[in-house]
Amino acid sequence: MTARRTSFGRTRLDPATVTLVLVVTVGIALRVGLWWQGRAFWRDELALVQSLDAFSPSQLVGPLADAQSAPPLWLLLVRAVTAVAGDGERAYRLVALGCGCATLILLALLAARLVRRRWATVVPVILLATISQLVFYTAQTKQYTADTLLVTWLLVLATYLLPRARSGLPGRSGDSRDSGDSGDSGQDDARSRAARRLGITPPEVAWYASLLALPWFSHGFMLCAPFVAGWVSLLQLRRRDRGMLQLAGWLAVPALSVLAAALYSQHLTSQVSDFATYWAAFFGPVGAGVGRWVDWHGYVFGDLALRELGFRTVWGLLLLVAGFVVAWRRRPAAAVLLVLPLVAAYAVGVLGIYPFGRRLVLFCVPGLLVYLGVLVDGAAGWVGRFVAARWPSGWPVRQAAVAPAVGIAAALAVLAICWTPPARLSNDLRYLYGVDDYRAPLEFVADRWKAGDVLVVGNGDRTAVRVYGPRLGLPPEQTLRAFPTTDETPRARCALPERIRTASRVWLVTGDVVPVYEGPPSRYAVVAPMLPTHRIVWQRVQGLVTIQVLLPGSAGGARPARCLDYAPVGPPGAPGYPTTVLPVS
Repeated sequence: MTARRTSFGRTRLDPATVTLVLVVTVGIALRVGLWWQGRAFWRDELALVQSLDAFSPSQLVGPLADAQSAPPLWLLLVRAVTAVAGDGERAYRLVALGCGCATLILLALLAARLVRRRWATVVPVILLATISQLVFYTAQTKQYTADTLLVTWLLVLATYLLPRARSGLPGRSGDSRDSGDSGDSGQDDARSRAARRLGITPPEVAWYASLLALPWFSHGFMLCAPFVAGWVSLLQLRRRDRGMLQLAGWLAVPALSVLAAALYSQHLTSQVSDFATYWAAFFGPVGAGVGRWVDWHGYVFGDLALRELGFRTVWGLLLLVAGFVVAWRRRPAAAVLLVLPLVAAYAVGVLGIYPFGRRLVLFCVPGLLVYLGVLVDGAAGWVGRFVAARWPSGWPVRQAAVAPAVGIAAALAVLAICWTPPARLSNDLRYLYGVDDYRAPLEFVADRWKAGDVLVVGNGDRTAVRVYGPRLGLPPEQTLRAFPTTDETPRARCALPERIRTASRVWLVTGDVVPVYEGPPSRYAVVAPMLPTHRIVWQRVQGLVTIQVLLPGSAGGARPARCLDYAPVGPPGAPGYPTTVLPVS
């Protein structure tokens, strides 16, 4: 951090650094605040938490329940944390919280190393601090914040191995020159001498250790590592810092680790039957015509701009392009480095290896946002030099005075297009993500449970019962799931299993995100076959989850409905559509 020394010998932080620290602190506070709310596990989390709850460590590194996939060492880390902190929602989200908060700190460091004016580094950090998806996934038991953290860490390490700019590293915030501070050349010489003595520098030790271990913690890191490591190695060869054989020797084992992690991930993903179907829109349309390719690019990059980057308009992508141009003119090696995560994600998406879209490419965001800081910094420097060169010599206006004003104006323009304001962030966190809360409905059922009751859920709701059922004490033998039969003919009266026919009270908990079958919402599809023999005595809709209570005896007026099959909810890992169903009569 930049500091100034006063006449009394005290060290005082400059305003730009103070602002940067405050923005990072506010971003962390947002994430901690959302985490502290202790929201219920939502659908995506439930599908993963059921495996973390029930599987042994050896099972966690294999196929997970219900079409889920996550890096094996990330799963083991979450298991280790919950073994100490407990099985509550906050405990399960501690790893994601730590990764999300650390990403802000690393982005500030990355921007400070690549943006010449310290106050311009605030721009990418304030943008990252309020992106809805990144804030949301910081408080969710998912691996996406680990992706953003570790890819940002990869970029930070790479900056220590890149060639220095012609005038050295970026200068301090008070330096209005477009060139950086050149006082690092002596440090460079000292590092070079140390490297020659030791054979490897401390940043290189961290670099190769990260390439070796981190692909097993993050799919994003695994995808980016070959591209970033290849670029850094190419630059080292070009500068003759390292020889071909020396680099090959150091990269051999990390390369094998990345390859093994990729093959292992591909093996696990191939066992997820609907993975390719679910993400089909984000795979390149191989074999399609030019028009289809144009449409696909418009869709995925527009989605990237509006969702993952949080821009107000897709035209914000033009600012990234402008930032890349400015970065290229200043330091081509760093300009290419920042875009490599996006290049990696795009390449594997086009090849049909990994989807190029949505939360799976959040790891591209930090590097791209740095371009906006470079753009603001470049605008301030260019206009400042232009004005200083053409302003009458007698006027007390100099580049040092003009540059900050222009920079502030440029920053405000960028934020107007690219920043996620608090109102939008609040709306996104409240309504767009995680509104399928099963905890409150199941708590309601558990508090009023009596002997002889039975709970029926839609087949898509089974993970909620597997996770919250044991926590709330719901008897597993009395929890059933309903799923469609092959016969789609509506019938006036459907046969039901004995557990439902003889139950003193039937509880239905259904979510509408995943319907039982195409057409009606789950709240109707599950209850309709029971209405000829049961009546609804109470119901409540909470977000996308509905609770209904049925008692024996029809209320009359039941319409023909499609019949369903029933089976026990079963443990994690049970087939999505069991081959053995409960007998009906």
